[in-house]
Amino acid sequence: MALYMRGMVSMMMYFFPVYCAGRILIIRRKLYEEKNSYEMSLKSGAREVAMAVFVLFMAGLLMLTFQNGQEWMRAGSLAEAAERLRMRIGVNLSPFHTIRNYMKYAPTSDWLRVNIVGNIVMFIPWGFGLPLLWKKYRYFHKLAMMSLILPVCIEFFQLFAGRTVDVDDVILNFMGSMLGGFLFLTMRLLVPKIGRLAK
Repeated sequence: MALYMRGMVSMMMYFFPVYCAGRILIIRRKLYEEKNSYEMSLKSGAREVAMAVFVLFMAGLLMLTFQNGQEWMRAGSLAEAAERLRMRIGVNLSPFHTIRNYMKYAPTSDWLRVNIVGNIVMFIPWGFGLPLLWKKYRYFHKLAMMSLILPVCIEFFQLFAGRTVDVDDVILNFMGSMLGGFLFLTMRLLVPKIGRLAK
C-alpha cells in the first residue's frame, strides 16, 4: 500500500505545475473582480485549495490506475477488447468472486490490503470532493451515479491498458465513493462552513 501511495504522490507532483498554470489562467479575472470583497476572496482561496487537492489526488489516482499493464493483455481496438471480455482474459465479471477468494485464501496478506482496503480508501476523496465542491452532487442519486461512472470507465479503459478488469473493483470503488459522501455529510454537520465552498 505504501508503494502505491508513493507512486501516486510522485505522479501528483508531476501534474502540479500543469494544474497551477491552467487554474491561474482561469481564475485571474475572477480574483481581480473580487479584490474589493475580503470575504469573497477568502472563500475563493479556500475553494481553490480544496479544488487543487481534489484534482491532483484524482489525477494521481487515474495515472496510477493505468500503469504497469501487461503487453499480452492489451487490446488495440474495440474488437480486441470485446474478445478479451469474451475469453475472460484477466477479466472477472462475477460479483464478489475476487473478494471472496482474498478473504478465504489470503486474509492476512498485503494483497488483501492493497486490493480490498485500497480500492475502497482510494475512492473516498472522489465521494467527498464532489459534494464539497459542487452542490448538485449533494443529492444521493447524483453522487451514486458519479460514484459508479468513474470506476466503470476505469475498468473499461483498463481493457486497453493491459490491466486486470474486475467487477469487484467497481463494487469496492463505489463503496469508497459513497463512504466519502457520508464523511462529507458528517463533516458538514460538525463544521457547517465547509458547505459554503460548493458552487
